[in-house]
Amino acid sequence: MNMKKTILAAVLVMLLSASALAQPVYRFTVKIGIDCESVDSLGGLDNVRAKITDMFTKVNKAFNYTRQFDAVYDFVVDWDAFYVFQGISKDEVFKPHPEHDYLVIMDGFKNDPKETGGGWYGADIQTIYHARTHTDHFNDPFEKNAIDGIIHEFGHARGMPDIYAMQVNADKNPIAPIACYGERCIMNYPYGETLWSDYAVNMLNLSKDKRIEIDELVAAMCPEKIRITVLDPSDAPVKDAKVTLYPGPWYSYSVSEKPLKESKTDKNGLCVLPGDVYGKTKDFGLGCPNIFVKAEYDGLTSYGWLPLYEVQNAAFDGKESYDMTLRLKALTPSKPFEFKINQ
Repeated sequence: MNMKKTILAAVLVMLLSASALAQPVYRFTVKIGIDCESVDSLGGLDNVRAKITDMFTKVNKAFNYTRQFDAVYDFVVDWDAFYVFQGISKDEVFKPHPEHDYLVIMDGFKNDPKETGGGWYGADIQTIYHARTHTDHFNDPFEKNAIDGIIHEFGHARGMPDIYAMQVNADKNPIAPIACYGERCIMNYPYGETLWSDYAVNMLNLSKDKRIEIDELVAAMCPEKIRITVLDPSDAPVKDAKVTLYPGPWYSYSVSEKPLKESKTDKNGLCVLPGDVYGKTKDFGLGCPNIFVKAEYDGLTSYGWLPLYEVQNAAFDGKESYDMTLRLKALTPSKPFEFKINQ
């Protein structure tokens, strides 16, 4: 029985390998710099090289293990370009690296006031600043959560925005105490996570092996229209229902009290909005990544969310519009004090 299981496992590995070979391979070269204090704390260069090798084995596994993408990803460390630096690690982030796709700067101490900000630096920089701010101890850039974090940053490098930037906390929603938690994905909460959401898969497949800018990619992927249908409690369309859109700004975990747009439904209960109703901004491409929708008519109300990770999937599916249905209901029970339990 054990022999049969072994043979079956070997056949399965061969089949999976053949499947991988049928896919294109997207190979990206990576130049790495690490501060000298971290090298000393990690026990010398040989240990550092071994840890980097293990890290990138895990990075590549994260992109390929679930076989969700149209290609095999291969992030390759150029050991000939590997270097150790002394001084302010933030200064290394902006150094050009024309012979490599990406630069990764590692710093296990990062205790200088100038060493602020970590994560992905896009546009013309194309660098991952792999460090966390602290002042009193060594912070291992190779521990498990740190590796999960750099996998997340390579997700940015390949075209995916932060899903957690689209979240809203209930206590920061002044329109109604309703939260938006995002969706399960490495690009939402990466720690211990192995799944790429459908939106992340779509964005990375769109990017292919090209050098991309996230903001431009996100701004280009809105569907042509957003169609909101408002129904009454009996599922009949509601004419002249008021539909108000409130923006959820990037990384704010909140909803603005100032409406982004107001509209009304037609005789079919339909409100049609442009797909890029999120607006434009220089910093993030779109003005906001999420919108809180309020529909109201004759004392009845309904709410909904329009996060990019749902709306833009409609465009990836080849649809002209993203369709939302809101069913109106009373916010308080009708005559609550007259309710009696059946005897």
